[in-house]
Amino acid sequence: MDFKKPGDLIYAAGLTKNELGASAFCRLVAKRRRKLNAGGSVPELDCARAIALYQSMSLATEAGLLESSHTPTMGGLAVALALSAMGGNLGAEIELGSVPSESGLTEHELLFSESNSRFVVTVSPEKAPALEKLLSSQPFARIGRVMENPVLRITGFNGQPVIDSEITTLRKAFKKTLRNI
Repeated sequence: MDFKKPGDLIYAAGLTKNELGASAFCRLVAKRRRKLNAGGSVPELDCARAIALYQSMSLATEAGLLESSHTPTMGGLAVALALSAMGGNLGAEIELGSVPSESGLTEHELLFSESNSRFVVTVSPEKAPALEKLLSSQPFARIGRVMENPVLRITGFNGQPVIDSEITTLRKAFKKTLRNI
């Protein structure tokens, strides 16, 4: 799941929806606001869409197109990108507005929705055209690039960073949560 090398392109596959209900993000918000619930719709499964995406991802794997692959499940896209960056000790520059999604989502919804049947993948630039062709019938878009500088920078709709953090800082925060479990 970790990013492998600087210069690899980062893609998101699968559709992000407004599905924050029961998410890690909303549980944290509820705890801080001392509410019993927060969020909204819980993730739903579109079986036909999921099967089609998983078949395409299987073909991409078999063809050797992917450098890495991770699913943005618990914690959503923000956590998946952070884990992939930490694993490879590499940074990433991400354009949040490029993420395949239903229309009208906020930056928080894009970052933390736990919609299922999604992937964050990396591919070397020379293999990108083949991957794009293979996944052309799926919700799929290039969202960024792996960087040597170990910083995760996610740019929001207005072009300003919504997340701009060194990987060492992310790793410390991640390990702190593990100690509290």
